[in-house]
Amino acid sequence: MDKQGIIEASRARREGERIFYTSCPANGCWDSACILKCHAKDGRITAIEPDDSVNRNDSREDCGWENIWKGNVQMRPCAMGHSWKKELYAETRLLHPMKRVGEKGAGRGYFVPISWEEALDTIAEKMVEIKGKYGPYGIFHSQYPSFEKNGFPLAPWWEAGFGAWGEHSTSGHAAGEMLHLGVDLSKTAKGLSEALPGFEASDIFNSKLFVMWGMDPVVAWFGPSSYYMQLAHEYGCKTIVIDPRYTQSAELLADQWIPIRPGTDLAMMLAVAQVLYEEDLVDHEFVDQWVDPVGFEEWRAYCMGEGEDGIKKTPEWAAPICAVPAETIREFARLYGTTKPVHLQYFYSCAKRHMGDYSASASMLLQAMTGNIACAGGCQTGACLPTPGRVPAPRADFGRDPGDYRVPVLFNNNCLTEVLACQKDYWEGRMDESEFRHRIGSPTNDAPLPNVQMIIFENNYANNHSNVNKRFAGMASTEFNWGFQWHLNQPTAELCDIILPAPVWQFEGMDEYMYGHQRFVSGPNGMRNYFTFCARGVDFPGEVRSKEWVWTEIAKRLGDEVVQGYNPRLADVAWEDWVDAQEAIYREAFEEWADNETVMAYLGYDHRPTWEEFNANPVVRTEVDVPYYPFKTLMERGESPFGTPTGKIEFSSNFVKDHDMTETRWRGQIEPMPVWSPSYVEGDIGSASNDGFYNPKAKEYPLSLVSPVSIYRQHSSNDNNPFMREDCYRHAVWISGVDAQARGIKDGDLCRVSSDRGETVLTAYVTNRMMPGTAAVHHGAWYQTDGTAAEMNEYGQDLRGTPNILIDDGHLPHILGALITAGLVEVEKLADGDAEGFGLEAERGGMRGAKAALGLRAALGEGRE
Repeated sequence: MDKQGIIEASRARREGERIFYTSCPANGCWDSACILKCHAKDGRITAIEPDDSVNRNDSREDCGWENIWKGNVQMRPCAMGHSWKKELYAETRLLHPMKRVGEKGAGRGYFVPISWEEALDTIAEKMVEIKGKYGPYGIFHSQYPSFEKNGFPLAPWWEAGFGAWGEHSTSGHAAGEMLHLGVDLSKTAKGLSEALPGFEASDIFNSKLFVMWGMDPVVAWFGPSSYYMQLAHEYGCKTIVIDPRYTQSAELLADQWIPIRPGTDLAMMLAVAQVLYEEDLVDHEFVDQWVDPVGFEEWRAYCMGEGEDGIKKTPEWAAPICAVPAETIREFARLYGTTKPVHLQYFYSCAKRHMGDYSASASMLLQAMTGNIACAGGCQTGACLPTPGRVPAPRADFGRDPGDYRVPVLFNNNCLTEVLACQKDYWEGRMDESEFRHRIGSPTNDAPLPNVQMIIFENNYANNHSNVNKRFAGMASTEFNWGFQWHLNQPTAELCDIILPAPVWQFEGMDEYMYGHQRFVSGPNGMRNYFTFCARGVDFPGEVRSKEWVWTEIAKRLGDEVVQGYNPRLADVAWEDWVDAQEAIYREAFEEWADNETVMAYLGYDHRPTWEEFNANPVVRTEVDVPYYPFKTLMERGESPFGTPTGKIEFSSNFVKDHDMTETRWRGQIEPMPVWSPSYVEGDIGSASNDGFYNPKAKEYPLSLVSPVSIYRQHSSNDNNPFMREDCYRHAVWISGVDAQARGIKDGDLCRVSSDRGETVLTAYVTNRMMPGTAAVHHGAWYQTDGTAAEMNEYGQDLRGTPNILIDDGHLPHILGALITAGLVEVEKLADGDAEGFGLEAERGGMRGAKAALGLRAALGEGRE
């Protein structure tokens, strides 16, 4: 075919297409709001292009420095955003309501199709039954009971459900933010505080040094920030990566990579602080104004060996602990202390481990010592996301009555597994109330206590948190679970009695998303100088229905007061007209917004846009004049953003000193300041933490496991996507050449990865990107089994490689809160990677073909002899 023929064929293929724009706030990506330009034909997605709403026909790199600084850049999706077509039309897509026959749990029972009428009637009947038997706190809704909120849509009118304190992503940093800085993210999330700790992407250009401590933004941070980090590096900002892995960010951005043993960050930070104190590399002007002098002196004395332990925390002291040479620590400290400003970002996963709160706190104190915590080019090193919105967006009014029900907060957001594990013992009198409250993070001693007997899943919630065996057992023990799922083979589906086919939010229908996100979307990551409208997309496949339609139908079955409170404007709309009616309400919101002359003038419109004009390019931007940095609004007014008892940054927390922390919501102990040897454990953090490199159980499980997020998954979304597997991605246990050789493991060999919590089977990726003594299994892989026996897994051998089956969830006697993502493991060879029929299937991302070729049961048996 000649050139013209190719053009004509392409034109014919595109004839009749409709173009619409949407965003990609899928599981784990809600905070980015990347923009997707979608082509649709005959009710199906045919192609997904990047953002062209600004600088059209220019490459992003050629838009000019002024546009980059002002935020006039294309918000391009990552590879996953471009791959959604395969996810929508996967062979495993759940297309009909189904009910379970037999027991809940992987490999136990099976599903059969049912009608929507039967599904909705059964769900409503069970909701009424469980509320009647166990009260309003017997129903748990998985999306998204964090920041003291309640994601259960019908709660205000049916008066059931509850909230939880804390959240997932920044859970390891939350105690430090609260106790040392007085920053309460729950208030920030509710709009009750101006102490916003985030930064806008262009503020990175103000930095002279970027320290990515455990941070891999090229992989793990969507939105514009990682691109701006790359530009800053190209323009001369020196970058240091501190990480046990040689990450993609280290390869692309780093001037220096400092490998460090997982879980020993605090030791290095204490040594850095010791050098800063000893050589007086302190920003005294900032410290004098914003730091409590008592705590500052207490931590100085501790770091300088003048405290109770008498140990000077020198680089020579830290080096054998963290495996970073003393001279490297000292020279890093000097560079850090003599450069200004420094963007030191201590990323989420580093603190999401047992007692990781201390290192998170220490990173904040280092930034305060050097005056980098609240300045242009600096970083707060905690949440780092929330910034003020810059664009007034429309808000659709569905006429919902707020209701009178006040959602109680019952436990910590990351303690549901513990609730399910011990609630029966409490309610049947085998556990006293105090122990139950301590194990679940009950916020007060008079807070109601849960008896969860129904879980409503709106995501792959069962798979994505630590201690999967314990988690699955608890979730299977409830009386009735139901939820929305995308795929028949999602692990969470195995724990449901009824599963409903879920729409893919950004392409199908016009539902709201988590946290009340409507379809006028602006994410907090990077820059909030724009919003995009996620237009109605393609047809629902099979019998997939809008979630809001489902909730409305359930509300009808629960009573007129419930449905009139939840969705009065759509209560009587038939399914055939549902999306049209939703769109009409969004159009109404747009019309009201467009009628506001003040808003139009602020946004630079020279005429009132029509709905049709808006949908042709539904991205509204304003320029960033001066980028936001942590606490900028309050700092510029001379007001303290630090809500501590002293109103200053407290290196030694007065709240901790004044309270019995075991009787606060944290329900455990923590020292007032970051120390290496807490008084309430034997030994130090390295030996006493459950995942510590020097823990006694490391004799049996000697490899320190990390579970970084993958560039091929948003948490666990896209783990079933052929575009993100097969030849594209090889899911494996990463292990260093030194550790592999000691175990007789070659690249591609079939291995058993085990801990004291569970086991999985994976191929080995032998690489010098891992420092010796460590291993990595990327987060988000689904737990799947065919019932193959496993020594440690109640539901059978995991054949797909979820790291959460290897990771503990315990905290006490240390404070609760962090969602743990690290552990200790051993890796054992089961079979050669070059066995017939094995290598290709293993490299293509799955164990199904591999286990068939090898006879996995026999291999597992041989591996244990």
